[in-house]
Amino acid sequence: MGDHKNDCGRERDERLIRSCQEDPSLLSTLTPQELGRLGEAIARSFLQQRGYALVCQGYRCPEGEADLVVVDVDSDETVLVEVKTRRLSASGDTVYPELAVDERKRRRYARIAACYVLEHFPVRSMRFDVIAVTLLPGFRAEIEHLYAAFEWDGDR
Repeated sequence: MGDHKNDCGRERDERLIRSCQEDPSLLSTLTPQELGRLGEAIARSFLQQRGYALVCQGYRCPEGEADLVVVDVDSDETVLVEVKTRRLSASGDTVYPELAVDERKRRRYARIAACYVLEHFPVRSMRFDVIAVTLLPGFRAEIEHLYAAFEWDGDR
């Protein structure tokens, strides 16, 4: 948790947020990786404001990466969070970032969860949430928190 790599990443993310707040036109110039980092920073802040405790940002294992690992202190669940970020389309059409969490991604998250449990045994209870961030003009964001967005199917 006091991990230097994560601390540096958070500082970088905070700089990115401040830059976009100062000049919202920067949003249109962000690379997909920067857009993803911005969305993760927004999601992290959103969850922390709601009492979730951050365990790790960017948990990596041989099966892939979980964007955020948090603890829901109310339910005492470890939560793997997939963050999907999109800009509002130029036409103004509604976008649904959460639709990018398809069946393949859900199966990958189940394998990531298995790695996490093995590395952090015992894990009392685990849940999968999705945070969908839609960036709007003027550096505003719509955030949709899909609580228990999918189940861990142990039969797969």
